[in-house]
Amino acid sequence: MNGADTGITEADLVAYADERLDSARREAVEAWLADHPDDRQKVESWQNQTTMLRAALDPVAAEPVPAALTVALSPRAPRRLAWSGPALAASLALAVGLGAGWYLGNSGWPTAGVGNNRAEIIAVEGYRAHKLYTREVRHPVEVGASEEKHLVTWLSKRIEAPLSAPNLTEEGLKLLGGRLIPVDGQPAAQLMYETATGDRYTLFAARADGAPPTALHFEEWGSIGCFYWVEGNIGYALNGPNDRDRLMVIATKVYEQLL
Repeated sequence: MNGADTGITEADLVAYADERLDSARREAVEAWLADHPDDRQKVESWQNQTTMLRAALDPVAAEPVPAALTVALSPRAPRRLAWSGPALAASLALAVGLGAGWYLGNSGWPTAGVGNNRAEIIAVEGYRAHKLYTREVRHPVEVGASEEKHLVTWLSKRIEAPLSAPNLTEEGLKLLGGRLIPVDGQPAAQLMYETATGDRYTLFAARADGAPPTALHFEEWGSIGCFYWVEGNIGYALNGPNDRDRLMVIATKVYEQLL
């Protein structure tokens, strides 16, 4: 688009689709859209994407919080913990709101502004994939653990990097399988694990070309906790129930096995 003469920008279109403009600015954008069908079609596409995502995902945010997580969800500001040891000493902006079809208002999902580097983007995309697929009962994965060799070969080929399925049995986690995840039109991988009590953990891996290696960082969104990091040209995000200490132990084991 070229709205320089009217001051209409891509950000205005996103904000319009997001219903975040004041009345004067909204009228200006509407006048622009009336004369620019390509931009109008783009905005309508964003709105349709968001409507479908809300219909699919808002029920997740409305689910009651398990009693065991009440303490973890007590009011507090989001925390981020950077942790590193000798082995880790190396050291989605997000897709534009509705423009990428990911803005979900107050549904409890991360929105634009959560992070602006590749590691943080991967963390958020990993969280979204975790939230979406761990709810599935019959189809949580595309390829089951019974085909582990095929699974890791397939995912490695798609993300163009060697990938393995870390053995986490010592932590009580059994591999369920994995799937391919699209992120900004590029392939990413998700491996899913489950405990004997039904808690599910996911390891998300996506390309991070050009991003510097990082230590483990911790992020939390409600009942979900995440450790994420970049190693080589791949970014990883381990998501599971929001128990930072347990997640750190699991993330460390994953890191060591992926070296």
